[in-house]
Amino acid sequence: MSQLDDPCRTLTQQGVAQVLAVPVNPPRKVDSWPPVCAFGLTPGFGPLAPSISPAVTEYLYVLDDSATSGREDFERDRSNPAVVEPVTGIGDDAYWTPDKTELQVISGKTHVITKFGGAKPPVDAKAKAIALARIALPRAIPR
Repeated sequence: MSQLDDPCRTLTQQGVAQVLAVPVNPPRKVDSWPPVCAFGLTPGFGPLAPSISPAVTEYLYVLDDSATSGREDFERDRSNPAVVEPVTGIGDDAYWTPDKTELQVISGKTHVITKFGGAKPPVDAKAKAIALARIALPRAIPR
């Protein structure tokens, strides 16, 4: 697998729903760099699907990058003035940014981000992001 693979290969709808204990919409690839996989966490899929009145306000985003830019982004984002909390027990290095409800993990050259978007992140968002990253990381590492 290469860094250009679909980021939605890293998590399934069922896996996300099980970890978050809420209904989850099917994953949607968002073309960006690095590529993003978005899961709607509320009914309807909102702005990522054709819709006049978007209904989704909460999302889970998963990104992975195994190019050189992955490690560079990991280090740059860690030096951001936002408060970061070190996270142990996953990958080679990891940190949580509470203000962004975002977990960043580096393992070898693979960078994985799990991020909650919206005004109401799940209760215990950090623990849930770690659980999701534990599933996504092995699937993101190039073989």
